[in-house]
Amino acid sequence: MQVIAIGGPVGVHPGVHRVERGLGDVVDAVVGLPADDVVLATRDEPGRRVARAARLVLGPERIGVLHADVPVTAWAVALAGLASPGLTASSARAVADEVLARTVTRALVSSVASLHSPAPTVRQHAGSYLPRTAFVVEPGRDGADGVVRRYRGELGVPDGGDLLVVARSGRPVLRDGEPDPLPRTPDTELAEVDAAWPASRWLEASAVTGTLGAAVAAALAQSYRWGACDACGRAVAGACIFCDIAERRTDTVQQPQKQTQTQTQTQQGAIR
Repeated sequence: MQVIAIGGPVGVHPGVHRVERGLGDVVDAVVGLPADDVVLATRDEPGRRVARAARLVLGPERIGVLHADVPVTAWAVALAGLASPGLTASSARAVADEVLARTVTRALVSSVASLHSPAPTVRQHAGSYLPRTAFVVEPGRDGADGVVRRYRGELGVPDGGDLLVVARSGRPVLRDGEPDPLPRTPDTELAEVDAAWPASRWLEASAVTGTLGAAVAAALAQSYRWGACDACGRAVAGACIFCDIAERRTDTVQQPQKQTQTQTQTQQGAIR
């Protein structure tokens, strides 16, 4: 399996191919790869539109589209998981979902005055206009609202795990001399990242809890539960990345049969 990150920042896993959000760039990148399944990974709507257009041009037989609407550093963690050796394209969605479920993301921003999701409180909004204030943003997951809180020296990113990815603005959020909000030196520092947060100064960090290998193994261990695509017949977890069709369950779950009442009843009632 080959992975192409459309619009991916500099610094993603070296096993992932980066291309710009242009149809010609994506088509050329796919054509230049070995004859293998290709997963086009995206995290924004412009990238997803280009990926789908490329699949129409090249055909869906070996082109899958995997979209994840997540912060850029969390996306980089998921891409690292997808770059694990020996994976098949059919496992891409399950692996990405498992890695993201084990990933913690926090952002440190200088202002939340223009932040809409999650929405800050009125006091937090007003506090954004005070000099040298900072806030911690915890993005929501699966449609749930996130959390905004005042920064008080702790970012909330775990120091364990084997991958810590960071992206930041050109100007630091904290004053010189203040303690580093990161728990340790980042393993990956992303560059050429579009403004990820609506603030003049921001820092985003994502860390996977445990190891990437454990997350990938946990995803693959559930492969016996995967269904099959009605169109192409591939094994699929959730929806087929090649056909965008929801899985057809191949396993049949036996429903426990209702036990028949064995007690004999008479006209006066049940015998006890």
